[in-house]
Amino acid sequence: MTCFMFNQWKLYENGNLPPAESKGLEQHAEQCPQCQRKLQEWVDRMLEEEFSSYPEVPVPDTFTDEVMSKLFEAVPARTARKRSSRTRRQRGWDIMKKTGLVVAGLTALVVTGTVVSPTFANYVNSLFQIEKDAGMKNAVNKGFAQKLNQKVTDQGITFEAKELMVDSMRIAVIYDMYDQNGKQIDIDEHFLDSQLIDPTGKGLTAENGGLVMARHGDYFIAKLALNDIFESSDTTPDQLVLKLEQTEIAGKEGKWELEFPIDMKKAKEATKTADFQQATYESAKGLVMELKKIEFSPSATRVMMETKYTTAAEEERNQQVEYYKKNQEQGKTIGMKPDYLLDFLIRDEIAYEITNEQGEVVAAWDMKSLDEGIRNEKNVLKVSGTTGKAEGDKMKSWQTFGPIQGEQKLTFQLKKIYEGKLADPQMELNLTELVKQKETVKDEVGNTFTFSSFALEPAHGEEKKAQAVITVEGTLAKDVVSTEFWFVKDEDGKVYHSYLRNSESTRDKDGRIHVKGKLEVPGMERQPKKLTVSYAEYTVEHRNVNWEVPIEIK
Repeated sequence: MTCFMFNQWKLYENGNLPPAESKGLEQHAEQCPQCQRKLQEWVDRMLEEEFSSYPEVPVPDTFTDEVMSKLFEAVPARTARKRSSRTRRQRGWDIMKKTGLVVAGLTALVVTGTVVSPTFANYVNSLFQIEKDAGMKNAVNKGFAQKLNQKVTDQGITFEAKELMVDSMRIAVIYDMYDQNGKQIDIDEHFLDSQLIDPTGKGLTAENGGLVMARHGDYFIAKLALNDIFESSDTTPDQLVLKLEQTEIAGKEGKWELEFPIDMKKAKEATKTADFQQATYESAKGLVMELKKIEFSPSATRVMMETKYTTAAEEERNQQVEYYKKNQEQGKTIGMKPDYLLDFLIRDEIAYEITNEQGEVVAAWDMKSLDEGIRNEKNVLKVSGTTGKAEGDKMKSWQTFGPIQGEQKLTFQLKKIYEGKLADPQMELNLTELVKQKETVKDEVGNTFTFSSFALEPAHGEEKKAQAVITVEGTLAKDVVSTEFWFVKDEDGKVYHSYLRNSESTRDKDGRIHVKGKLEVPGMERQPKKLTVSYAEYTVEHRNVNWEVPIEIK
């Protein structure tokens, strides 16, 4: 769609644009960064004119969060009125609601008629305001972003840093990359290396995840999750330097390097922490979980905990592995090598909720490997980097959610504990009959699977092998939520590692899980007469959990 001309914006601003054209302009502005920037310039100019006549009034820290939640109720519907500055503001708010530019400063102006947010003008003009990550937008709105004016050029290619966001949990840079003709170099032709440097000059490189880059409107964004380097905000130095560099871009060798001083002190001061003493739970199956700390920053909420197994639980796991190994030696097992099994038995997975004083769930975590249809998650932030690491017999883990702001009382509620168990069902399929009609098998665990629609798919390209595909539908046994690590053996004894792809799970009123998917068998180039299907592990959920920990954000 062609962008609207300046005179149309003026007509819209003054209430003279016909309703149909007004609606078209608003719909267009939802998708058009150029018109959104024009809108920002208009609103910024309007605020400069009108804010000068209002006194500055101090407000509590929680004011912004409280009034933002009431914005749409506070702003009345647009009605016919005289052309006044109030009409201009109203039209600005109408379209800003549609384009995601609703911010605390405007809210306060609507409700109180006073200037209350010194960060508002910076937010409206920030490139971060189109970011879909609500936590990052919240951090920018609270003043944790700054403009950059740094660039480096080599081999006719310019790397230009536009804006920086610093929070105690993550850092993000909006940047551009273009050649001498101004042509942008897309993200598949450049890759940035990152390094944080502490006050002693030591380089701190992320072990996992590292820098994540993506397109961001007209530019690019590079995000660095700090939990990959620092376990918590109190272990983060007050001063850091972020270095972004590259030695080859678009096939040209050179040196592109920019450094940004990072003041973490402000971000650390804005991060509130809830520490726990002896917040420990031990399950009947020997999983010991200790809630260590929850951090509340402007951009995110991070839950930190430690888990381990009791000595008795460790011994039981070892016995399972030995039993599986013996079966494999006797030719009874077609699945996984025993050396890998212990890792699969360490499930360390739980489900929990964080609720407020009204009983509303503000955050929820569930086992990551569950299908979306049965996974109970809320407000989870998908951040890169380390989410857990082993230390001795303990596993440290971090779960990250969107920001939970303001002084309030919360409750951590443990809802489920998941247990991994070994299995080796032998489900025999006659493929000659399977292509004619479905075959239903109930395995030793109590799961019932229906197999149908066997087909061979030829190889496509150099990487994709030929494979067989079998349609699978199943009803899992009571309390079983998933089956993993599938294997198929043909009549000649050849074993194929298989994958249950595109699986969809639902839960019925009795709590039983129903699953649908495609069992893919890579490397199978011909149709055997018979197949033996098995899986190595299944997961059981334990819901008889009753453990709560009070949390207070001060």
